Amino acid sequence: MQTQTQTHTKPPIAIQSNAFQEGYQGGLNGYFRGVRLTEPLTEETIVEIVQNLTEIAVEGWLTEELVRRDAGIIAGWIVRCAMSPAS
Repeated sequence: MQTQTQTHTKPPIAIQSNAFQEGYQGGLNGYFRGVRLTEPLTEETIVEIVQNLTEIAVEGWLTEELVRRDAGIIAGWIVRCAMSPAS
């Protein structure tokens, strides 16, 4: 089964950084850095992303760029799911 890449001409979010744009585009397309994002988006998946950021923060490696990128992934993924026809 072939997956189509979805694009938005104007995102419903005012994007201000390259990191958020990168994450948003990945979430919107269903892939991020070569990893397929699971569908449908679940509460558990969002929690996993937040937990991952928390662990990175505890280790002292959290950057604003990483937070913006992961926030973009979540936002794009939500928009992608909202645009998908109901099954």
